[in-house]
Amino acid sequence: MSVSARYQTIAAELRAAIDRGEYPIGSVLPSEGELVARHGVARGTVRQAIALLEQEGVVATRQGARRTVLGSVPTQSFSEMQSFSMWAVSQGHVPTAEVLHAEMRAATLTDSERLSTPVGEEVLDLQRLRLLDGAPAMVERTLYADLVAQHVLAMDLTRGSITERLTELGFVYAHADHRIDAVAAGVAEARLLGVRRGSPLLRQRRVTTSPAGVTLEWSDDRYRADAVTINVRNSMSANNLARLSARNPARAV
Repeated sequence: MSVSARYQTIAAELRAAIDRGEYPIGSVLPSEGELVARHGVARGTVRQAIALLEQEGVVATRQGARRTVLGSVPTQSFSEMQSFSMWAVSQGHVPTAEVLHAEMRAATLTDSERLSTPVGEEVLDLQRLRLLDGAPAMVERTLYADLVAQHVLAMDLTRGSITERLTELGFVYAHADHRIDAVAAGVAEARLLGVRRGSPLLRQRRVTTSPAGVTLEWSDDRYRADAVTINVRNSMSANNLARLSARNPARAV
């Protein structure tokens, strides 16, 4: 079972225990150490599971204390917390990547604003062409904070999920702010994605932070219009956003 599936399973088991009343509202969850021993996983996997419950509003963390139970909510999570690779695999696709640019450099003023990091501090500038089943789907531009940059550089950047591997190393992607709009394809993007210059691309900009609010990455992803669609489902109890493959639009994340 993958790390992503394991942390989701642990979160589901904790959620079910809360529903059964094993952890009443106002009580605290077991410690990370207890959960690590109980499930036989790495501490980072447990932290990712708890972060998922925090994101859903099931539990809350107070400084210096364990996670306090707030109550149960619908189990559907904000699915865009999944990386491109994790989402693609869950939909039955094969995700790969071609590295266009990977460079450690000093953070500019713009980088500093995006990553909340000092000007001049080293950041990783990574640009990749992402493919679904061998076909160009998205141009990805990501800035990684110095905290995780060297770990990312040591990875095989042509396959697998960077997010998943960082999770294995103990980094938790707890919160993400998304901005989605449409932009016209420039010369380089048109060439890479096999579309005409000026063609509409779906742009998703994202800032991801740890449970403590430390910025881990900033990303600007530009998708072919026929590669994916974004589906938003709203209700009084939940607001869920899903990324759908244009090749199989009925299968939501």
